[in-house]
Amino acid sequence: METRIIMTEGEDLPRKVDPALLKAVARAKAWFEELASGRLRSLTDIARREKIAPRYVERLSRLSFVAPRIVEAICQGRQPADLNAETLLNRIDLPLEWSAQLNALGID
Repeated sequence: METRIIMTEGEDLPRKVDPALLKAVARAKAWFEELASGRLRSLTDIARREKIAPRYVERLSRLSFVAPRIVEAICQGRQPADLNAETLLNRIDLPLEWSAQLNALGID
């Protein structure tokens, strides 16, 4: 359980980078690069190498298509306060279009 304070005005306060969210996006991007370059042939190969469930690799790999502005916000800790790795993976059906992603997550 966690508690977060969400401010609507004066959001100039620095936020902390969410390490789990950052790691999830970084892994997805790295895995996509391995697949695109031909170093690995499938998500199953990644799951085998990482010793994790293929279903988790499949879910996480969708994050490789997150809009660059969202990735930038995550890297800087500027993502919406209610956005974390679990939310991004399990609760949000993220559209492929980048502008629609920004709208869905409330990122300007």
